Amino acid sequence: MSSKFARNLDWNLLKIYMEIVRAGGITQAAQSLFKKQPTISLALRRLEEAVGVQLCHRGPRGITLTDAGELLAKSCTDIQQLIENLPNNIAGANEKFSGRVRIQIISNIVNTTLDDAIVVFNENYPHVEIDIEVVTWEVVARALLHRDIDVGIAPARFEHAVLKYDLLFKEVHRPYCGKSHRLFGQPVSDPSLLADEQFILTGADEPDELTRYRLRYGLGQRFTGMSEHLEEAKRLAILGAGICFLPEAYAAPDVESDRLSPVTDSDNQPSIDIFVITNPSAPHNLAVQRFLKELWCRLPGFEKSKFALRVVT
Repeated sequence: MSSKFARNLDWNLLKIYMEIVRAGGITQAAQSLFKKQPTISLALRRLEEAVGVQLCHRGPRGITLTDAGELLAKSCTDIQQLIENLPNNIAGANEKFSGRVRIQIISNIVNTTLDDAIVVFNENYPHVEIDIEVVTWEVVARALLHRDIDVGIAPARFEHAVLKYDLLFKEVHRPYCGKSHRLFGQPVSDPSLLADEQFILTGADEPDELTRYRLRYGLGQRFTGMSEHLEEAKRLAILGAGICFLPEAYAAPDVESDRLSPVTDSDNQPSIDIFVITNPSAPHNLAVQRFLKELWCRLPGFEKSKFALRVVT
């Protein structure tokens, strides 16, 4: 009966009733609410019909509350207090909200979309633990399939049918050399002119798009070093060991500080799609749900209606 009453009640009637009580009369309430007196009288009558009791006695000096009217006025005051405290309560819930988000990411991703999402999420939920592990691309897919992590940030050589891939950004790669290299500051327009140059390779973690680009122009047939960690591959390039393909955004600070220089023009460089990868069939806690929501809303063209996670309760 109480749930039916709550569903059918016009809650605006309670607001009008509280104004009648505060103002001390129907006329005064009508004036303060900028409504006509018959409108306020009708609202009071409808509320009395809804609760089934008389709430006040009308007299020349205003109204006098019945016992039921006094009880309803107190209940309305309690409701008003709850509503007024809602913003603080919600903010407090964010501050106390805890949990864990497990992320695996390929090395040296430079992307403001991801960074901004982490910053805002951490500000809103400072007690949520964000675990980030740097791995190679194939480890990400395996961990998601085994449900060892919640989110992967990586390219995809092939897409697993059970995983979801949402484009985060396109990562542009260019070949770079250190200051002691003869091509420093002298980029070539034709990449095939670099076929006889010594390269530093990134091994099994090299994206397929970059491998195809190298093979098309005959690059990397001669190499003097290899590292699956971009930091160390970049170190070898800076020290003059050879030419190395690096993401443009990752190499930018070293280019600005004159430690690296691109050896090809900016046209027709290979680009790699970097995805936010998730497992829709895996259950996710509320912390993961909220982190993904913060990240998804920043992705271009993402439609949340097409994908829903299973929430652990």
